[in-house]
Amino acid sequence: MAGKVLINIENRYVKSVVLKSLYERNFDFIEVLDENDLMLKLDIFRESILFYIIEIDSREYEAQYSLIKKLKSDIASPGFSIMAIIHEGTTEIVSGAKDAKIDDVFLIPEKRELLQNAFNKRLDQFIKKFPAPEVVNPEWIEYRKNIVSAFSENDDLKREIKRAGRGKYPVSFVMGRIFGTEPEKIRDFYRRLKNVLRDTDRIMNYDSRTFFIVCPFTPKENLAQVENKIRGTYEQLFGRNTLFKRLDMYGATYPNDGRSVDKLVELCEKGVHDSIVISGIREPLNEMSRERLEEYKRMLRLYKE
Repeated sequence: MAGKVLINIENRYVKSVVLKSLYERNFDFIEVLDENDLMLKLDIFRESILFYIIEIDSREYEAQYSLIKKLKSDIASPGFSIMAIIHEGTTEIVSGAKDAKIDDVFLIPEKRELLQNAFNKRLDQFIKKFPAPEVVNPEWIEYRKNIVSAFSENDDLKREIKRAGRGKYPVSFVMGRIFGTEPEKIRDFYRRLKNVLRDTDRIMNYDSRTFFIVCPFTPKENLAQVENKIRGTYEQLFGRNTLFKRLDMYGATYPNDGRSVDKLVELCEKGVHDSIVISGIREPLNEMSRERLEEYKRMLRLYKE
C-alpha cells in the first residue's frame, strides 16, 4: 500500500493548489471530511500515512487544535507530521498552532497568484525537515499484506488444519485489531484473555495491535461465544469502543468458510477491515451526501478486488 497524505481543506482554490503540488511529487492523498472520518481513516491507513495537511478555519480553530492535541498526546497514535494552512495570521490562531504542537504552519499570501509557488517551496522544506519513515522503509507499504502472510504461512496453523481434516472436527479463527491503546496494556489484555479461553485455544499476535486466535473443536455456531469473550475482556480493560480506542474483529471457521489457511486468514482480514469502515459510519445513510457514500463504498471494496 503506497504512502498517503491526509488532507482536510475546504477552500476550493487552496485545495487545487495543494493537490497539484502533491501530484507533482508523486504523493497519493486521502481526503478527510470531519473528526469521525479522520479517526476512521487513521485506523484503516495509519501505517501508510506520511503526513497530514489541514486548513485552519478561523471559526472552528479551537476544536481543530483540540483534536490535534489529542492525536499528538496519544502515544499509540501514528507519529506523522502535520502542516497547518492558515488564512488569517492572528495571534490566537498562530499561537494556538504552536500550543497544539503542529509541526509547520503555512500562511496564505495576500496575492492569490503567489500561492502556488509559495506553497511548493514550503512543501519541499516541510518534506525535507520532516522526512516520513515510510518513504525509506518499504515494509510499512506492504503492512497489511505482511499481516496476512504472517498468519497464512504459519506452519502451526497449516498443521492445525491438517489435523482437523484427519479428525473431521471444526476449527474457528478470530482476527482482531486494537487501535489507540498502549502496548503495555495490550499485553495485559492478552494475559487476561488467556484466562477466559479454553486450554486448547491459542493466541497469536503479529504486532502490538493485531492478534489471531485459534480455537480447535469450535463449530461456527459457537464462534460468537469466542468473540463475546474477547469483547468482554477488552471492555473490562478499556471500556466500549470510542473514536480514539477501539477493537475490531472477525471470525471464520474451517471447513464452513474455507479449507485452507490462506482462505480463512484472508476472510478474517477483510472482515476486520470492513468492520472498521462500517463502525466508522456515524450518521444515517439517507442523510449522507453521494460523495460520502461513494467514499465508504471505495473503502469497503479496498480488499475485495
